[in-house]
Amino acid sequence: MSPTELLADYQAKPRNIGKLMNANATGDVGSIVVGDALRFYIQVKDERITAAKFQVFNCQEQVGPAAVLTELAVGRTLDEATLLGPLEVCAHLGGLDPSYLPPRLWAREGLRAAVAAYRGAELDCDIELDPLLCRCHGIPTETVRQSITVMGLTTPEDLINATGAGSGCGSCRVDLQPLLDEVHSAKSAPTKAEAPKKAGGRIAIIHRITAVVEAELVPTLREAGIDIELCDLDGGVVVVRVQGAASEDAQRNALGVIEKLLKEQVDTGLSVRQA
Repeated sequence: MSPTELLADYQAKPRNIGKLMNANATGDVGSIVVGDALRFYIQVKDERITAAKFQVFNCQEQVGPAAVLTELAVGRTLDEATLLGPLEVCAHLGGLDPSYLPPRLWAREGLRAAVAAYRGAELDCDIELDPLLCRCHGIPTETVRQSITVMGLTTPEDLINATGAGSGCGSCRVDLQPLLDEVHSAKSAPTKAEAPKKAGGRIAIIHRITAVVEAELVPTLREAGIDIELCDLDGGVVVVRVQGAASEDAQRNALGVIEKLLKEQVDTGLSVRQA
């Protein structure tokens, strides 16, 4: 099956749909009272998800991606599960183009909300969806924000074509450019940190990079048809060779995932480039 055919198969024959009996926690996205909602169930043992299921209410386009996320979540630790997102869903589907996914993955938020509930915390997405940006088509502001980030949208026209926001009465079009500016400003702004984490000298950093990548990324990426090889550390730039059967877009996305992980766990000053 091609990636799009596989997504259609998950949509038509969803895995792990329905209520999970004896779930340890649930996460809700949307409003079941209003009618548009998703509920994500998890069963947990020793901080690892052993089972996951979901229910949807009047949001059928979310069924396929939600079914994929239930499969991806099982076997992972709670921390690992909260990092799952569009890249992992696309990889699991054999290199699907992200534009075929809904702009906002409700199952991702439901999973994060379930993990937070299990830990006794609460996320905003466990209460209600964000306010609507486009009332003609019922498109929330957060959906548009995520579309800009995931699809790399840069103009109001791109945003209208990708999400449908602004294609009705047009009254919300005035809000599209400010939202684009807001998202891109947030992406380019330096992240706040107390101080960059340093792993020590060059050899120590290389060992730390290798350990983190091999433990947390290599198995998942290999399943998605992506092979990565750490080639060099050039100052603060990690040189990586990304190859395999996955699409070029999936390979480029993998570089971003590697960089994010290394910034979080090794050194906030690191960047990643293809060899």
